[in-house]
Amino acid sequence: MHPANVIIDCERMKYPFTGLYTYCSSLSKSLVQQNNPSELKLHFYTPENEIGFLGADQHYYKQKSWHKLFNPIAHRADIWHGTYQNSNYYPTQKKVKKILTIHDLNFMVEGNKSAAKQKNYLNKLQDQIDRSDLITTISSFTLDFVKQHLNLRNIPTTVIYNGCNVNLINHPPTKAAFIHEADEFIFSIGTIARKKNFHVLIPLLKNNNFKLVIAGIFQDSNYQAFIMEEAKKHNVAERVIMPGSITESEKWWLMQHTKAFFFPSIAEGFGIPVAEAMHFDAPIILSTHTCLPEIGGDAAYYFSSFDSEEMQHDFKNALDHYHSNPNQRSKMKERADLFNWENAANQYLNLYRKLI
Repeated sequence: MHPANVIIDCERMKYPFTGLYTYCSSLSKSLVQQNNPSELKLHFYTPENEIGFLGADQHYYKQKSWHKLFNPIAHRADIWHGTYQNSNYYPTQKKVKKILTIHDLNFMVEGNKSAAKQKNYLNKLQDQIDRSDLITTISSFTLDFVKQHLNLRNIPTTVIYNGCNVNLINHPPTKAAFIHEADEFIFSIGTIARKKNFHVLIPLLKNNNFKLVIAGIFQDSNYQAFIMEEAKKHNVAERVIMPGSITESEKWWLMQHTKAFFFPSIAEGFGIPVAEAMHFDAPIILSTHTCLPEIGGDAAYYFSSFDSEEMQHDFKNALDHYHSNPNQRSKMKERADLFNWENAANQYLNLYRKLI
């Protein structure tokens, strides 16, 4: 019996320094490591510049924009894993077994989509769900939210958490040029977009000499300008650093040396940087929105609101509690171990086998 052909859609890797790039690349690497090639033959559907990202001995299909109209690659699959719920490349062929991974319904909570656009997004996603044989989500929050707004039609569902690769050997921590060794700073990272809610962190620079580093690609120039306007309003603009995308090595150094890691997002399906930060020695302070309490658990601290005075109070309490309770560090490490790409890959491989 020939091994089943599984195609993993890595089309989103055309956007480096994003959560979906990390998801596709990290999951794919672990799938290759954990797979039995005599049972499943894995193929990776990627942008041209990412072909070979797993080594020359793996199997790749080149993604082309005209595949949105007709995707001949799908005919070669026994199983297609759609890793992104808004993909334009999800197969229509009935004979192809399909797994759809839904990361989030952020467009429902961001507040920047009209009711008509939200309906269009939901209709497109419902069409993909209707064509699927299995649905996975990256958090229980996302699954519950999907159930509220879409009809899963008794299709089997599974929650598979994202993994977290903190590789300090291949990517040793390296100090970034934009920060000085003696600087005290607080840190956050993510795509510079309004849903990340970074501007609420500005008042935390009051009554201290901390710098605030917000790293990530610039998706929304208007929001970037808004953050700096907030910084000027609070007279701390010279202490706000937005370097854009950074290397893995720079990220690890910043997580190692920050006074605290913040993630005030109001729209997340998982939040990989939260799991990454748990590997280091600084308190983690999150918003209570969407899935973040599910990911942070009792290893993290939370903002009770986005009122600036309450946030300063929550920040101080988190620092005091973290540094007076040595067991909090081990609690963070234990929680970080829950989010493992090997575990995620094995769960997906088991699902592929069920569809053979």
